[in-house]
Amino acid sequence: MTAVSYAPARRPLGSRTLADAIRAEGRLPLDQVCRIGLRLLDAIEAAHAAGVVHGNVQPGTVQLFDDDRVVLLFGAEGGVAEPTRDGDLVALGATLFAASAGRPGFLRSVIDDLFDPGTRCGIDQIRAALTIGQGQFF
Repeated sequence: MTAVSYAPARRPLGSRTLADAIRAEGRLPLDQVCRIGLRLLDAIEAAHAAGVVHGNVQPGTVQLFDDDRVVLLFGAEGGVAEPTRDGDLVALGATLFAASAGRPGFLRSVIDDLFDPGTRCGIDQIRAALTIGQGQFF
């Protein structure tokens, strides 16, 4: 599996990132989140079929266009050191959660640590995050 990095394109007119949409509107309508999710899943599936792992699926790398197109940008800052197919799907889930909740999930830092090979996130850190997060679900 190959992870590919491209220089991000400048933002085209008539578009914004999913992060911008979440900041401006908060929770997005569920039908819109589902449409975005299906388009992102198609993009991730096509990338994986071509042997490419994205490694940085997040609201800031999702471009939304006025004509209802959704583009997954490659080459944005951040991402994991050793991206995996499963990591792309977990990140997609976290991205869709953020869109439907209007904020990142409370476990974001733990999930980031789990995918970073340089961080040794152990059982105790995960247990602490889950204990603190109890009751934060809506």
